[in-house]
Amino acid sequence: MQLTRRGYALVAVVVVAEVLAVVHGARALNAVAAPAVIALVVGAVEVVRVERPTADRGAVSPGFPGDVREVDLAVDGGGVATVIDRVPDGVTVDPATADASGSATVEASLPTTLTYDVELADRGRHSLGPVLVRVSDVLGLVTAEFDVPGTATALVYPPVYQVAGREALLREVLDRDAIERHEFDEIREYVPGDPLRDVHWKSTAKDPEEMFVTEFADRRIEDTVVLAASSEDDAADEMAAAAASVAVMTIDAGVGVELRAPTVSIPTGSGVDHRDRLLRALALTDGGHPDPSEMEDADVHVHADADGVTLTLGSRTHAFDDLTVSRANPLADRGVSA
Repeated sequence: MQLTRRGYALVAVVVVAEVLAVVHGARALNAVAAPAVIALVVGAVEVVRVERPTADRGAVSPGFPGDVREVDLAVDGGGVATVIDRVPDGVTVDPATADASGSATVEASLPTTLTYDVELADRGRHSLGPVLVRVSDVLGLVTAEFDVPGTATALVYPPVYQVAGREALLREVLDRDAIERHEFDEIREYVPGDPLRDVHWKSTAKDPEEMFVTEFADRRIEDTVVLAASSEDDAADEMAAAAASVAVMTIDAGVGVELRAPTVSIPTGSGVDHRDRLLRALALTDGGHPDPSEMEDADVHVHADADGVTLTLGSRTHAFDDLTVSRANPLADRGVSA
């Protein structure tokens, strides 16, 4: 517990009044000093009796650099308080709710709710909080500070870029067209929308009144790409962005992905949930090199260093910048804003 600036100013008034009363005998000054002392004592008692505040947080959805997320914080307790939610580097608070240090702040009587927006910036895991609560008396003379435990995690994925020539790249990796259906399944009747290239002319010729097409089995889900990522220590962000872009491109083509990164490995999987697991892993991985044995049989190798990012598929190496078209948001189809 300590005095505020207003409290120190009031103490100064009391001291000056008492000195003048002693020197000049102006006892009327005691009428100024006495209420001031009473106000200080009452303020101190009020603050001492305040129970320790508690905080309850809502979860923060992960996202990509540039995404905006809402943070909800409910603080319970008593008294007039200034609530400050500490915000680390890597996320930026909306200036409307930020103080000079960049933290989110609100002044209100407890209990209260602090709601503010943060813009995700740097790849990685960022902890919001803990909360600093400064409780004061009604007159703002005495204050007490409480560090309220509890944090929320803002996970920032690496940026994902649209990769040009997806079909050609996957054919290069899989030694066949992973996008096109290719394995014969059955012959069936034609329905509007079937491509004419799939018409089975031999069967159609036997029955001129009907048209038949060849049905192909979609075998893409049985395909798997082993993606290895490595980098120099200061190029981890670039490595993660390139690996995330390749992983998203591959999964969206219906091909399974196994990830081998410097500090994390994710077994083969496919679909939206697996895509999210890969993005989470690449949000957290450090730079470095996986075990050499994990690199030998990789289908795709992403490497980042001071010279840039390269993408190696078999015996061919591409500059990643030459393959990227634009930033993409793989979560847009799930209602998550970019």
